[in-house]
Amino acid sequence: MLDPIQELMDEHRIIEKVLTALTAAAHQEVPLEFYERAVDFIANFADKCHHSKEEERLFPVLEEKGIPRESGPIGCMCDEHEIGRGHVQRMRELIKEGDLTGLRRESLEYVALLKSHIQKEDNVLFPMGRGVLSKAELEQLRVKFDEVEDGGQCHHHYNEMAEELLAQVGLPV
Repeated sequence: MLDPIQELMDEHRIIEKVLTALTAAAHQEVPLEFYERAVDFIANFADKCHHSKEEERLFPVLEEKGIPRESGPIGCMCDEHEIGRGHVQRMRELIKEGDLTGLRRESLEYVALLKSHIQKEDNVLFPMGRGVLSKAELEQLRVKFDEVEDGGQCHHHYNEMAEELLAQVGLPV
């Protein structure tokens, strides 16, 4: 059984590929289509798949175990998810306008947010979670995470997309 917390951390590594590609893209000329694909990745993999597992499955269990939401790490993570969604919405608007300069700026702001966010989850919240969750609770989370997935196709498709985005900006996969 794959540890569900490790799965979230593995998803962070996939997300970081796109953050790296967005950083590189901000310093070169890339077509609008690059940003369209990056926003698709962010909206569907990072938010719909990954953040859903956190917000709808993991965080409620952690709250039950005494990790606070209000004025605590869970609330901070949820607030940052919302800030990220705002960046994605602005990126969608900039794509419609064909504003590559604005996309570069907005994507770098998103990258900065997510890099910091991932570090907090990997190094603070997830270790806290591991400290309070039993093996049985982790197994229950595993089942709940599988409900979000579509037989692993989401991971395969979006990992490939992350690698294609890296290649598109001339970075090794």
